[in-house]
Amino acid sequence: MNRVLAIFVGAVVLLAVLAGVVVANRASPDLNPGTPEGVVQAYLKAVFAGDYPGAASHLSPSLGCDASGLAAGYVPESARIVLDHSAVSGDHAVVTVNVTEGTGGGPFDSGGYSHTERLTVQRESGVWKITGSPWLLPSCPSTKG
Repeated sequence: MNRVLAIFVGAVVLLAVLAGVVVANRASPDLNPGTPEGVVQAYLKAVFAGDYPGAASHLSPSLGCDASGLAAGYVPESARIVLDHSAVSGDHAVVTVNVTEGTGGGPFDSGGYSHTERLTVQRESGVWKITGSPWLLPSCPSTKG
């Protein structure tokens, strides 16, 4: 009886670990690049891929930040970023994301630092551009969000 229970519990634990690995590794859906959320997603993907010219293309010129300014900033080695919400009012928007940095290596690893970031976005000449974010832009002249 104990052996059957141990096998059952082991199978349940194994399934839980496998489900966690699948969820953690699934691809995020690509958001519409013509929306504030899509611009933030494209920007963050470019930053984490080390494509600083691509990331800079999503920034408003009013920030005074270019690829070299982005490259000089701190980018966490690993992070999980989840869209929390966005608020759009005309040509202005605020996109809020939840960030967990240093997510660790195992399914039960509680190591990591979580924070919420707000990125301001504005439509400029019909295109959404990031106009402010204190996160990932510390070396740029104007990073107010």
